[in-house]
Amino acid sequence: MDDKRKDKIIMGLIIVVVALFANNYVKNNEDDLLGSEISLLDTSSDALSPADEDENVEINEMKVYISGEISKEGVYEFEDGDRLDDLIKKAGGLTENANAKDLNLAMKLEDEMKIYIPSIYEISSDDTADTIPIITSDSKDSSKDKININKASKEELMSLPNIGDKRADSILEYRESNKFETIEDIKNVNGIGEKFYQSLKDLITV
Repeated sequence: MDDKRKDKIIMGLIIVVVALFANNYVKNNEDDLLGSEISLLDTSSDALSPADEDENVEINEMKVYISGEISKEGVYEFEDGDRLDDLIKKAGGLTENANAKDLNLAMKLEDEMKIYIPSIYEISSDDTADTIPIITSDSKDSSKDKININKASKEELMSLPNIGDKRADSILEYRESNKFETIEDIKNVNGIGEKFYQSLKDLITV
């Protein structure tokens, strides 16, 4: 075999080896690129997960009802930490007849609370010494036992909204000679009108 033929065979073998090496190199790079693309897709999928979870977050709205001597009676939403003063501003402010003297404007609001703003005309002249707190009630109180106005002690009567020392005495005095046949009869007691009765009717019994 002459030298030229040997050289051709050697060159051919070199070309085959180089071709195999190049083919293997390209295949490995393609696998790496494919793996990188899959990794990026997985990361993108994970990145979307928090957003999907946020859509399922339930927002609890807190609401309170206010009535009486207020410009706009109704149900209002409020945020945790809001005070009575914030609610009154949302409702357009108190009317000129509101008995605002003893309102606790710093009182924190609670969900499902019902607030009644009394009028200055609801207080009789001999009751002016009584403290006239804002009348409040909520659904959490519905499970408590009602107070029997025919049997309750003075202290129990005074636990009712807007029943101070003098009104409790008036109730005791009334029932000495007149038994309460119905809860509506409490309106016959001096100083307890229709609006006060509305705030009491769900809390008393006979």
